[in-house]
Amino acid sequence: MISISSKNCIWKWPAIKWVGILSLFLTSCDLPKEIGSDLFSVEVGLNYTDSLSIQSSTVLIDSIFTNQTNSFLVGSHQDPILGTVVASAFTQVANVDTLKSKENSILDSLKMELIYQSFVGDTTQKQTISVYRLKDSVSRAVDYFNTSTVAYDPTPIGTHSFFPRPIKAKSANGDSLKYDTLRFKLNASFGKELLEKYTDKSIAAGGAAFRQYFRGMHIKSNTTGKAAILGFSPTYSVMTLHYHNPNDTVKYKVNYYFSLSTALIQEIHGRFNQLQVSRSGVLGNLQKPGDRVPASQSNMVTYVQAGTGLATKLEFPYLLNLKGNKNVAINKAELVLPAADSYEWSKILGSLSLVETDASNRTLKNSYGLKYLLTEGGAGIQSANFDPVSKTYSFNVTTAIQNILANNRKNFAILVTSPLTSNSAGFSRIIGENIRYVPLNASKVKLKVYYTYIAK
Repeated sequence: MISISSKNCIWKWPAIKWVGILSLFLTSCDLPKEIGSDLFSVEVGLNYTDSLSIQSSTVLIDSIFTNQTNSFLVGSHQDPILGTVVASAFTQVANVDTLKSKENSILDSLKMELIYQSFVGDTTQKQTISVYRLKDSVSRAVDYFNTSTVAYDPTPIGTHSFFPRPIKAKSANGDSLKYDTLRFKLNASFGKELLEKYTDKSIAAGGAAFRQYFRGMHIKSNTTGKAAILGFSPTYSVMTLHYHNPNDTVKYKVNYYFSLSTALIQEIHGRFNQLQVSRSGVLGNLQKPGDRVPASQSNMVTYVQAGTGLATKLEFPYLLNLKGNKNVAINKAELVLPAADSYEWSKILGSLSLVETDASNRTLKNSYGLKYLLTEGGAGIQSANFDPVSKTYSFNVTTAIQNILANNRKNFAILVTSPLTSNSAGFSRIIGENIRYVPLNASKVKLKVYYTYIAK
């Protein structure tokens, strides 16, 4: 009996409850509207597009830093489209061990050893390089660019002709695994001058006093046209003074280094590379920073090249049309840049970066250097690595596109550049470490956008 009466209570209660709810609706007809029934008449949805119009062009930008790079670039390289690049290095040098020669010390030789680090071009061509003495100092406190120069004495302190043999083995992307060494002698007259500096104890000890006496050297190739640009390592390259004393069987030597560091300063010596570019054809129109060549004039191919200032400008003239009469929230936006079929694997840029620009085609700057696009969800530099399978670079630009739409920002444009770096102070810049490049297929550049919309 107890269980039966319990079931009856449970069965009768819902009927009583629904009677009460029904009477509530009958006395309050506006309640459904107040709790949001209008939403069911609003268009809400998810969408995707990769057909937004993108205008591409090759532009010339400035402020390509080459100071304190990790390699001396020396030589000449000729590309049928990008033109001829002639590279040379300006650097300081100094000894660590004190020179302890004597008045009657005899010079054996003054040798230069340049350690190969990389190359671009034809290494079957004979090259001739000369070493010149600087008239002015190179300073670590100065920013040097690919167009910078320092005065030097036109009479070389050494000249050497050779066939480059830079790499014994290489990795898949053309970087050296094993290095060779270029060895040659400098002029005996300069070697004797160094030997005589034992009389000045401060110069003989090396360091700042030596750098004030010998301001540095300019290493330049006399070969032009079809040849190669060689990258030498400052860290491992060295100039060595060899000498002996009469009636002494001991051979002495003093090393003069291109790269020296202390516990407080990572690098003491100043150095930079100069890159002189001569272009012809349609890219010959790029004469000064800000000049632009539309993709329509270059067979729908645009270029990015490290060291020379070539960048690709992307414009999105109809991006705001994505909104129309809707409120839009970007779920994901991906910028995909395909390499053109003409790319060379051994020369391709491993990564690219994105920098903001305007109608001037120049890099925009702020108090922290170049105004770059941020990594998604962070504050780092927006970069993308080359995918050898898809042959593309892909950037996640979700936040950037959302901000453009939210602020109704018209005429948004970005520059695709060689990789950005930041110095110890957080100052962002483009470093011209090499002349690697990538041709981009302008006709296949896509902005893939996944978004949620609500009609207004």
